[in-house]
Parts: sequence; C-alpha cells; structure tokens
Amino acid sequence: MKLLKQENVQICETAAGWQDAIKISVLPLERSGYVKGCYKEGIIENIEKLGPYIIIADHIALPHARPEQGAIGTQISVTLFREDIEFEGRETSARLFVTLAAKDNNSHLDALMHISELLSDEEVVDEILASPDVPTLYHYFERI
Repeated sequence: MKLLKQENVQICETAAGWQDAIKISVLPLERSGYVKGCYKEGIIENIEKLGPYIIIADHIALPHARPEQGAIGTQISVTLFREDIEFEGRETSARLFVTLAAKDNNSHLDALMHISELLSDEEVVDEILASPDVPTLYHYFERI
C-alpha cells in the first residue's frame, strides 16, 4: 500500500502560525478524502492540551491525531515550509511537516519505521529541507 501520493506533497513559503501550518499540512489529506475536516482541529486541540508532541526532531514535525478524531483512510502528506514555524512559548520550531492519517492503530507502523530511518540521517534531512521543488521533495519519501 502506497502511503504517499505526489499530489500530497507541497512546498510553502510560510504560515501565519503553527495552527495555520497544521491546517495547511492536513489540507492535501482532506482534499483527497483521507480525513474529515475535523481532523486538523483534533491535532490543534491535542497540541494545545499536550504541548508540541508532534515535534520529533530539529525542524521536523509529525502531525497526527487519533483515528477517531477524523481519519478515514491511511495516508501521509509532506509539507515543507521555507521558514521555521514557531510553536509559541515552547522554544521549538519545525519546517518539515510529515502529516499522518491512520484509520486504525496498525496500518501506518511500517511507514513510521521508514520515516524514522529516513529522518535519522542529518545529511538527508538537510537535503530534504533544501528541496527546490515538489518532485525532489517527493523523491525522498516515495518509497513510503
């Protein structure tokens, strides 16, 4: 099962704040029917309640919520922002948002393993962050 389609990869200059960045990063999944409109609100509510649990490394966020918060299917979107997105009062930021929608608790585990392997290499992360266009960005994640 292919968990990333090229139409779910995007590059944006910036966002009005972290909440806006979440909405932008979820939009491809919403447009493709993998999540309901409430999914982005679920992620935002979770961050407001729990803090920025989605930050998994320097410059990298993995926005996600529970399946019952609006996931319909299992799919990933990748959004690269050219500017850091600050999480207020948390002294943390991200530019790469790998947004996950999972319809259950298991269907995405292989994808998470591949994402973790890919993003554990700092040189590769630097290359990803410097991606000049969507096809280049997609290339890094196309095996997921």
